Amino acid sequence: MSVQAPLAPVDPVLIIEAEEAERKLRRERKRAHDAERRLEGWERYRALVDASDEAYELIDISNREARFALILMGALNAVALVLLTRADALSLLPARDRYWMVALFVAYIVMAIGFLMQAIEALRPGRFRPRIWDWNGGEDDRPAGVRYYEDVIQQTAAEHWKAWQEVRLTQLNAEIAVQVHSLSLKNHAKHVAIRRLYGGLRLMALVLGALMIVFAWLVWTQPEPTLRVTPARAESNRPMPMPVPSLPTIP
Repeated sequence: MSVQAPLAPVDPVLIIEAEEAERKLRRERKRAHDAERRLEGWERYRALVDASDEAYELIDISNREARFALILMGALNAVALVLLTRADALSLLPARDRYWMVALFVAYIVMAIGFLMQAIEALRPGRFRPRIWDWNGGEDDRPAGVRYYEDVIQQTAAEHWKAWQEVRLTQLNAEIAVQVHSLSLKNHAKHVAIRRLYGGLRLMALVLGALMIVFAWLVWTQPEPTLRVTPARAESNRPMPMPVPSLPTIP
């Protein structure tokens, strides 16, 4: 008959340290595996959706920048309009200088209209449809055309629902990737238009400032008009003699 000795009590601190070391080892193994593995289907789908949302946010930011540029352009044009509509301000200049100033302001207005068209171009939606028909990949992941509205409206409701029932995750990911590519092209076009628009605003501000400086210089250097007095006007301006009252005669 054998008698077993009682087990020694286990230190709980050692158990906690062992579990922490095991968790740390698993994290290291997972990090090494993530550095080499490819994304799974659902991970790829979530990443593509995040990229699509970011592209739409960039489009919204570009539209807000274009609207702010229109506000600045309206302020600059208001200054030019007030200066042009002040007839008394232009009347301070001689006829030759007045014609030059009007011609310069007309050139400024033409430039402002050109940059206004540039702002409209920056706000224009643009035609960047995802080109799923140009897919050069395999047939297994060919986009099914179930997301973009121009592809959806070419089908009936029943055909669209059937396409959603038969679509595979790889096809859906490929379609989102094509859509993100088209949105990237649209963002690039908008950013180029925004850079040109703000460059034009800078040029408009400099030209308007130069026009105001030239106008102020012409007014400042304009000699004061001399007042010529004609003889008739001199006679009319001569003070009349005061009449002397006559004394009454006493009979």
